[in-house]
Amino acid sequence: MEPGSTEDAAFNGMVKGYYEKILKFCLFALGGNRSAAEDCTQDIFLILYEHMGKLRDYDHIGGWLYKTAGNISKQYAASLRKERAAFAAPFASPDEGGKEAPVDRIAAKTIKTEEEQRAEEQRIERAFGAIRQGLKPFDERVLELAFRQKYPLKEVAARLGISLSAVKSRTSRLRQKINALARELLAD
Repeated sequence: MEPGSTEDAAFNGMVKGYYEKILKFCLFALGGNRSAAEDCTQDIFLILYEHMGKLRDYDHIGGWLYKTAGNISKQYAASLRKERAAFAAPFASPDEGGKEAPVDRIAAKTIKTEEEQRAEEQRIERAFGAIRQGLKPFDERVLELAFRQKYPLKEVAARLGISLSAVKSRTSRLRQKINALARELLAD
């Protein structure tokens, strides 16, 4: 849109007319999380701004906004659930008959002699070596970029020339392998 254009004026009018309504919709959809609702609302109006040239009937934009708000708030809610689950995972008890959580077992083993520390480092290095040997070269590259170098998944996808969803599934599988390894190490 050109600044000062008719579309720009129409957009400003839509923001004034719908911002509070969409914010309330998102606030309800996200269980009262004001910060997430504000982010969600901003994203919705950014999407509207990007699509202004394609929309034909500005008088009936409300339905489009609410439909978009429903979709975006669902995505935000799913993202919030994933964040909470990722944060809580190390502290949760496993489903293995009430054994203590992995973080508790790690904490119990934190005071070690130098010899114990060296032995553990060697065991971990052997285990990661075993993981690397069991990986295809492409998955090893994903492991290097996503876990060791900590690139964002979008960056990993771009560097490897694959889709973001492919990177997500590969990192998920790698994370499962690493978690299984950690359980084995903690069992020792």
